[in-house]
Amino acid sequence: MTEKMAPNGLIQHRDLHEGNLCIRQIEDSKPRDESQPLLRFGYSGLDITILDYGLSRAEDPTTDEDAPVAYDLEKDLSLFTSTHADQCKVYRQMRSYLLRADRKWLPISAHKTQYAQGHDGNPITWDAYIPYTNVLWLAYLYEYMTVNFVGAKQELNDFKRETKEMWTHLNPAAKPSILCFGSAGDVVRFAVEAGWVLEEQLVGDGSTFLAEREDSIIVSLDGEGDEGSLAKFRRSPRRRQV
Repeated sequence: MTEKMAPNGLIQHRDLHEGNLCIRQIEDSKPRDESQPLLRFGYSGLDITILDYGLSRAEDPTTDEDAPVAYDLEKDLSLFTSTHADQCKVYRQMRSYLLRADRKWLPISAHKTQYAQGHDGNPITWDAYIPYTNVLWLAYLYEYMTVNFVGAKQELNDFKRETKEMWTHLNPAAKPSILCFGSAGDVVRFAVEAGWVLEEQLVGDGSTFLAEREDSIIVSLDGEGDEGSLAKFRRSPRRRQV
Protein backbone atom coordinates (compact mmCIF):
# COMPACT_ATOMS: atom_id res chain seq x y z
CA MET A 1 0.00 0.00 0.00
CA THR A 2 1.36 3.38 -0.98
CA GLU A 3 -0.13 6.81 -1.56
CA LYS A 4 -0.28 5.88 -5.25
CA MET A 5 -3.76 5.09 -6.57
CA ALA A 6 -4.35 3.78 -10.07
CA PRO A 7 -3.62 5.65 -12.12
CA ASN A 8 -2.58 8.95 -10.54
CA GLY A 9 -4.48 9.49 -7.30
CA LEU A 10 -3.32 10.17 -3.76
CA ILE A 11 -4.88 8.40 -0.80
CA GLN A 12 -4.68 8.02 2.92
CA HIS A 13 -6.67 4.94 3.92
CA ARG A 14 -6.96 5.85 7.63
CA ASP A 15 -8.41 2.47 8.63
CA LEU A 16 -5.90 -0.13 7.46
CA HIS A 17 -6.16 -2.79 10.15
CA GLU A 18 -6.10 -6.55 9.60
CA GLY A 19 -9.87 -6.72 9.09
CA ASN A 20 -9.57 -4.57 5.98
CA LEU A 21 -7.06 -6.76 4.17
CA CYS A 22 -8.23 -9.65 2.00
CA ILE A 23 -5.41 -12.19 1.50
CA ARG A 24 -5.67 -15.21 -0.78
CA GLN A 25 -3.24 -17.74 -2.22
CA ILE A 26 -3.60 -17.51 -6.00
CA GLU A 27 -0.58 -19.65 -6.90
CA ASP A 28 2.08 -21.76 -5.26
CA SER A 29 4.99 -20.00 -3.61
CA LYS A 30 8.17 -19.88 -5.69
CA PRO A 31 11.75 -20.73 -4.67
CA ARG A 32 14.03 -17.75 -4.07
CA ASP A 33 16.34 -16.56 -6.84
CA GLU A 34 19.82 -17.28 -5.50
CA SER A 35 21.28 -14.60 -7.77
CA GLN A 36 19.29 -11.98 -5.80
CA PRO A 37 19.54 -13.14 -2.19
CA LEU A 38 18.05 -9.97 -0.71
CA LEU A 39 14.93 -9.95 -2.89
CA ARG A 40 11.76 -10.77 -0.93
CA PHE A 41 8.95 -9.62 -3.22
CA GLY A 42 7.25 -11.84 -5.80
CA TYR A 43 7.70 -15.31 -4.31
CA SER A 44 4.71 -15.82 -2.02
CA GLY A 45 1.92 -16.33 -4.58
CA LEU A 46 -0.35 -14.18 -2.40
CA ASP A 47 -2.87 -11.66 -3.68
CA ILE A 48 -3.67 -8.89 -1.19
CA THR A 49 -6.62 -6.53 -1.62
CA ILE A 50 -7.26 -3.47 0.55
CA LEU A 51 -10.90 -3.10 1.61
CA ASP A 52 -13.19 -0.46 3.15
CA TYR A 53 -12.23 3.08 2.15
CA GLY A 54 -15.01 4.59 4.26
CA LEU A 55 -12.68 6.71 6.42
CA SER A 56 -10.27 7.56 3.63
CA ARG A 57 -9.08 10.80 2.08
CA ALA A 58 -8.31 10.77 -1.65
CA GLU A 59 -7.66 13.14 -4.51
CA ASP A 60 -6.87 12.98 -8.20
CA PRO A 61 -4.23 15.56 -9.17
CA THR A 62 -4.92 14.96 -12.88
CA THR A 63 -8.29 16.72 -12.64
CA ASP A 64 -9.22 20.36 -12.12
CA GLU A 65 -11.03 19.51 -8.90
CA ASP A 66 -9.17 21.07 -5.97
CA ALA A 67 -11.24 19.58 -3.16
CA PRO A 68 -10.31 16.07 -2.01
CA VAL A 69 -12.85 13.39 -1.19
CA ALA A 70 -12.52 12.90 2.55
CA TYR A 71 -14.60 11.52 5.39
CA ASP A 72 -14.82 13.98 8.29
CA LEU A 73 -13.71 11.91 11.27
CA GLU A 74 -14.54 14.79 13.63
CA LYS A 75 -18.24 14.10 13.26
CA ASP A 76 -18.06 11.18 15.69
CA LEU A 77 -15.28 11.39 18.27
CA SER A 78 -16.19 7.97 19.65
CA LEU A 79 -13.79 6.63 17.04
CA PHE A 80 -10.95 8.18 19.05
CA THR A 81 -12.23 7.33 22.52
CA SER A 82 -13.13 3.70 21.88
CA THR A 83 -11.02 0.82 23.22
CA HIS A 84 -12.97 -2.06 21.63
CA ALA A 85 -10.05 -3.22 19.44
CA ASP A 86 -6.30 -2.86 19.13
CA GLN A 87 -6.56 -0.58 16.11
CA CYS A 88 -8.29 2.09 18.20
CA LYS A 89 -4.86 3.30 19.31
CA VAL A 90 -4.05 4.19 15.69
CA TYR A 91 -7.14 6.41 15.40
CA ARG A 92 -5.85 8.33 18.41
CA GLN A 93 -2.32 8.41 16.97
CA MET A 94 -3.66 9.94 13.76
CA ARG A 95 -5.62 12.63 15.56
CA SER A 96 -2.74 13.29 17.94
CA TYR A 97 -0.59 14.01 14.90
CA LEU A 98 -3.13 16.53 13.61
CA LEU A 99 -3.10 18.20 17.02
CA ARG A 100 0.65 18.24 17.61
CA ALA A 101 2.51 17.33 14.36
CA ASP A 102 4.76 14.92 16.25
CA ARG A 103 4.68 11.31 17.42
CA LYS A 104 3.36 11.99 20.92
CA TRP A 105 0.32 9.77 21.46
CA LEU A 106 -2.33 11.73 23.37
CA PRO A 107 -4.69 9.93 25.78
CA ILE A 108 -8.44 9.49 25.34
CA SER A 109 -9.11 12.64 27.36
CA ALA A 110 -7.48 14.74 24.61
CA HIS A 111 -10.02 13.58 22.00
CA LYS A 112 -13.31 14.86 23.36
CA THR A 113 -13.56 18.27 21.66
CA GLN A 114 -14.66 18.41 18.05
CA TYR A 115 -12.51 20.48 15.69
CA ALA A 116 -9.96 21.23 18.37
CA GLN A 117 -7.10 23.59 17.62
CA GLY A 118 -4.33 21.91 15.71
CA HIS A 119 -0.60 22.52 15.76
CA ASP A 120 -0.98 25.40 13.26
CA GLY A 121 -3.54 27.22 15.41
CA ASN A 122 -6.49 26.31 13.19
CA PRO A 123 -9.24 23.75 13.82
CA ILE A 124 -8.07 20.34 12.70
CA THR A 125 -9.45 19.10 9.40
CA TRP A 126 -9.38 15.68 7.80
CA ASP A 127 -9.41 17.28 4.35
CA ALA A 128 -5.68 17.86 4.75
CA TYR A 129 -3.10 15.71 2.98
CA ILE A 130 -1.42 13.81 5.83
CA PRO A 131 0.58 10.88 4.39
CA TYR A 132 2.08 10.09 7.81
CA THR A 133 -1.24 8.47 8.74
CA ASN A 134 -0.35 5.67 6.29
CA VAL A 135 2.93 5.14 8.15
CA LEU A 136 1.01 4.69 11.40
CA TRP A 137 -1.11 1.94 9.83
CA LEU A 138 1.90 0.18 8.33
CA ALA A 139 3.48 0.21 11.79
CA TYR A 140 0.30 -1.30 13.21
CA LEU A 141 0.30 -4.06 10.58
CA TYR A 142 3.98 -4.80 11.20
CA GLU A 143 3.29 -5.29 14.91
CA TYR A 144 0.16 -7.32 14.19
CA MET A 145 2.06 -9.69 11.92
CA THR A 146 4.92 -10.22 14.34
CA VAL A 147 2.63 -10.74 17.34
CA ASN A 148 0.27 -13.13 15.52
CA PHE A 149 2.82 -15.05 13.45
CA VAL A 150 2.22 -18.82 13.80
CA GLY A 151 5.20 -20.17 11.87
CA ALA A 152 8.60 -21.26 13.09
CA LYS A 153 10.10 -19.01 15.73
CA GLN A 154 13.38 -18.86 13.82
CA GLU A 155 11.57 -17.48 10.76
CA LEU A 156 10.08 -14.72 12.88
CA ASN A 157 13.45 -13.93 14.45
CA ASP A 158 15.04 -13.78 11.00
CA PHE A 159 12.31 -11.41 9.80
CA LYS A 160 12.72 -9.11 12.80
CA ARG A 161 16.47 -9.07 12.39
CA GLU A 162 16.28 -8.25 8.69
CA THR A 163 13.69 -5.50 9.19
CA LYS A 164 15.15 -4.06 12.40
CA GLU A 165 16.41 -0.86 10.77
CA MET A 166 13.14 -0.33 8.92
CA TRP A 167 11.15 -0.81 12.12
CA THR A 168 13.37 1.69 13.92
CA HIS A 169 12.09 4.42 11.59
CA LEU A 170 8.57 3.02 11.28
CA ASN A 171 7.88 2.68 14.99
CA PRO A 172 5.64 5.56 16.21
CA ALA A 173 6.84 4.90 19.76
CA ALA A 174 10.46 5.63 18.86
CA LYS A 175 12.32 8.36 20.71
CA PRO A 176 11.93 11.89 19.29
CA SER A 177 15.58 11.82 18.24
CA ILE A 178 14.89 8.90 15.85
CA LEU A 179 14.06 9.99 12.31
CA CYS A 180 10.88 8.54 10.87
CA PHE A 181 9.28 7.75 7.55
CA GLY A 182 6.96 10.47 6.32
CA SER A 183 4.77 8.40 4.01
CA ALA A 184 4.04 4.86 2.89
CA GLY A 185 5.85 5.59 -0.35
CA ASP A 186 8.96 6.34 1.69
CA VAL A 187 8.72 2.90 3.31
CA VAL A 188 8.57 1.31 -0.15
CA ARG A 189 11.57 3.35 -1.25
CA PHE A 190 13.46 2.04 1.75
CA ALA A 191 12.57 -1.52 0.74
CA VAL A 192 13.77 -0.89 -2.81
CA GLU A 193 17.08 0.54 -1.62
CA ALA A 194 17.46 -2.43 0.72
CA GLY A 195 17.09 -4.75 -2.26
CA TRP A 196 13.90 -6.39 -0.96
CA VAL A 197 11.85 -5.12 -3.91
CA LEU A 198 12.97 -4.35 -7.45
CA GLU A 199 11.90 -1.01 -8.82
CA GLU A 200 10.57 -2.65 -11.96
CA GLN A 201 8.27 -4.80 -9.80
CA LEU A 202 6.35 -1.74 -8.66
CA VAL A 203 3.10 -1.15 -10.50
CA GLY A 204 2.66 2.40 -11.79
CA ASP A 205 1.62 4.52 -14.72
CA GLY A 206 4.97 4.48 -16.44
CA SER A 207 6.77 6.85 -14.06
CA THR A 208 7.92 5.45 -10.74
CA PHE A 209 6.61 7.08 -7.59
CA LEU A 210 10.11 6.69 -6.15
CA ALA A 211 11.06 9.85 -8.01
CA GLU A 212 7.80 11.72 -7.49
CA ARG A 213 9.02 13.84 -4.61
CA GLU A 214 12.42 15.38 -4.09
CA ASP A 215 12.42 14.86 -0.35
CA SER A 216 14.07 12.33 1.91
CA ILE A 217 12.65 8.93 2.70
CA ILE A 218 13.46 9.69 6.33
CA VAL A 219 12.09 12.75 8.12
CA SER A 220 12.10 14.18 11.62
CA LEU A 221 8.65 15.05 12.93
CA ASP A 222 10.19 16.69 15.95
CA GLY A 223 12.91 18.77 14.32
CA GLU A 224 15.58 16.55 15.83
CA GLY A 225 17.48 13.44 14.88
CA ASP A 226 20.75 11.99 13.69
CA GLU A 227 20.55 11.85 9.90
CA GLY A 228 23.75 9.82 9.77
CA SER A 229 21.98 6.76 11.11
CA LEU A 230 21.00 5.61 7.60
CA ALA A 231 24.00 6.93 5.67
CA LYS A 232 25.59 3.48 5.51
CA PHE A 233 22.33 2.02 4.19
CA ARG A 234 20.80 4.48 1.76
CA ARG A 235 22.06 5.62 -1.61
CA SER A 236 19.88 8.71 -1.80
CA PRO A 237 21.37 11.88 -0.24
CA ARG A 238 18.04 13.69 -0.11
CA ARG A 239 16.88 14.99 3.26
CA ARG A 240 14.04 17.05 4.63
CA GLN A 241 12.89 18.26 8.02
CA VAL A 242 9.29 18.94 9.02
